[in-house]
Amino acid sequence: MSQERVFGLDFLRALAVLMVLVAHASFLFIPLTTHLEAWWMLGHLGVELFFVLSGFLIGGILAEQASSPRFSVGGFWTRRWLRTLPNYYLFLVLNIFIARWTDGTWPHALPNVVFMQNFLWPQPIFFIESWSLSVEEIFYLVAPLLLWACRGRIPARWAPALVVAAIIVLTCLRVAYVAAVNPGWDLPTRMVAAVRLDAIAYGVLAMLLCRRNEPLSKGAAGGVAFAGTIGLAIAIALYLTLSKDTDFFARTALFSLFSISFAAWLPAASVWRASGLPDLIERAVRRVARWSYALYLSQLATLRVLEGLGLGKAETFTMCLAQAVLFMALAIASAAFVYRFFEAPILRWRDRWTRPEPSPTETLRSA
Repeated sequence: MSQERVFGLDFLRALAVLMVLVAHASFLFIPLTTHLEAWWMLGHLGVELFFVLSGFLIGGILAEQASSPRFSVGGFWTRRWLRTLPNYYLFLVLNIFIARWTDGTWPHALPNVVFMQNFLWPQPIFFIESWSLSVEEIFYLVAPLLLWACRGRIPARWAPALVVAAIIVLTCLRVAYVAAVNPGWDLPTRMVAAVRLDAIAYGVLAMLLCRRNEPLSKGAAGGVAFAGTIGLAIAIALYLTLSKDTDFFARTALFSLFSISFAAWLPAASVWRASGLPDLIERAVRRVARWSYALYLSQLATLRVLEGLGLGKAETFTMCLAQAVLFMALAIASAAFVYRFFEAPILRWRDRWTRPEPSPTETLRSA
């Protein structure tokens, strides 16, 4: 846990989770208006950014392990699961009891235990934020197995082409799914794990291209990031104008455009080592980045508790804003608490009792 962290990657991690937090805070303005699509979009963008970051960072670890004679699929799984599962199951249990308190019934949570709540079907409303973690865990399960199958049999120089092929196959799966089922955009498509794995693959591809072109100049990385920003602007415009539940492009290729655009930011982020920002802002960014996993999981749990206590029914803008600020402050405080007293101790124990993951490269630290 003490390994050097790259500020640019921490910045993107903090940006992603704060976009999700602001989107969830907008729920508290629903008594005044339901025209909040632009705010909800921030949450969608934050999750898409998380996906490509995961592919970039974890894919880098796997790429480095591929060249090591000590590569172990079980070792990779052990470290990943000790990183992700304790927080996940903690909040799963908390949300079970919150649902019992607020709804008066026990939720059907068994599929969530094995990350099958949204494999090829819509995500249930219970613990809805867990949908993205199913995508992540499937990636953690499958990626090292594919690496093990290819290791020593396929030249490493073919790796980018293989990832491109995987992206094409996964995108075709989404196209076929939408054509066959004609689902809506959000729960029935965006949150279906089996048709969203390509989002993480774009991050893996960005990592491989960075490694192939090392050392990557800041100018070249900045140019790629600028192109990604233009792509993101186009994707946002399409998001806000298309009829997403019926438009075929919105339910298929729009996801790809978001992923490509965010993946284009990653080379620049990976060479942004020194922040150049005031010390207070840098510390805040790094802390939010460290708390990001706990913060992602704590947000809706915090909101559910507040709504169970009667909040979320304000009738003036000032009161809605006050409740939104309270919600965000409590969510961040909860995440900081969980990180310090639960997540960080488990990670320290993991690092003492398991073999450390090799650095994917110095520039890719922050995993």
